[in-house]
Amino acid sequence: MKLGVSTYAYRWALGGDPRFGDDFELTEPLDVFGLIDKVSNLGLEVLQICENVDFHMADEDYRRLAEVAGNKGITLELGDAGIDASIFDRNVRIADLTDSHLLRLYPEKREHIGTLIRKIRGFLPVLRDRELTLAIENSSLCLYSCHQLAEIFKQIDNPLVGACIDVVNSTGLLETPLETVRVLSPYAVSLHLKDFRIERRDVGGFTIFGVPLGKGMIDVKAVLDTIRESGHQPNVLLEQWMDKRENEEETLKEEERWMRESARFLRSVM
Repeated sequence: MKLGVSTYAYRWALGGDPRFGDDFELTEPLDVFGLIDKVSNLGLEVLQICENVDFHMADEDYRRLAEVAGNKGITLELGDAGIDASIFDRNVRIADLTDSHLLRLYPEKREHIGTLIRKIRGFLPVLRDRELTLAIENSSLCLYSCHQLAEIFKQIDNPLVGACIDVVNSTGLLETPLETVRVLSPYAVSLHLKDFRIERRDVGGFTIFGVPLGKGMIDVKAVLDTIRESGHQPNVLLEQWMDKRENEEETLKEEERWMRESARFLRSVM
């Protein structure tokens, strides 16, 4: 298991996430080269570049990114939204240019499981040729339960297709984090770790909110033990659910503090 981050660890430094109506306009938003520096400064080894960062570049810039990452000992992985041939093909091309060997995707619409299986099976020849692993995430869109995803992986039955397990995303389906991990761990090829708490904040109900890793409800050691017991060794990638603070300076400072605290905690339980 290598330790790293997905770009969702630095949601605010990248300028927020417009899918959720973020209006966080930075003077100088972080780019992928700045993320490489962040990962290196944290002493981590993996950067998974997902759909919340602008990753449209010229071919020479993709190659330069791969060179910069390689010189710092950082493995690059890709992530995108949607299980569609055009999205897959685009990312396969970028994977070639950046020497990436894992692509994480998640469905953006609910389809019959059989349809999704046929789509993914259609990707297998390219995955084999490019030595590329496809990781399907249990995303926060909550379109498929962990049991349904496990059935998909069982039917595809190929080590090049597996689960990107996010320990928190499936709470929207009333799955506990450990239930999600236990069911999907036999297919684990990537792991997203973040932490959260649930509190009764007003008469309207409960609120779920992010906290630094180790300060919330996730039993990180149990998660890692369950993954290891499955015989899999996926890269472990930190993410964060952090609310925006009063201003740009405080938000970015707090995001970095959370990240450093989470990385220290993860090392302590590894």
